[in-house]
Amino acid sequence: MYIHYNKICYSPKFDFLKGAMMSKEVQMTFRVESELRTDFAAAAAAEDRPAAQLLREFMRAYVNQSKQKLLTSANDNVSPAEKRRREQAVNFARASVGLEGFKPSPAAEASARQFINGRVNMAELVKPIKDAE
Repeated sequence: MYIHYNKICYSPKFDFLKGAMMSKEVQMTFRVESELRTDFAAAAAAEDRPAAQLLREFMRAYVNQSKQKLLTSANDNVSPAEKRRREQAVNFARASVGLEGFKPSPAAEASARQFINGRVNMAELVKPIKDAE
């Protein structure tokens, strides 16, 4: 049995190579409009950079940005649309808890209000709430 990793033919008798080849790369396939692909390839070529390298950089930047949003405290200036989205999410969670036969504690409700108003972010909201009793 032969498996192809990054255009290198691999056989199980060469297991010592498997870790080295698999640890770095996986393949990702997605659909994109033909014109966008052509324009992207042209822009990458104009900078003399491989398109795959640019995509990896974009992915890393997006992951870092997403992590920062989770770790950075939210502010009180959330937009009305964001406030509505947060309120819908909290209402969905309340309904889910209610269907299980439970009722959110006063501390959980206070945290939910802070989240809706932008005083805490999602990461801070989902931290376990310890009873002060």
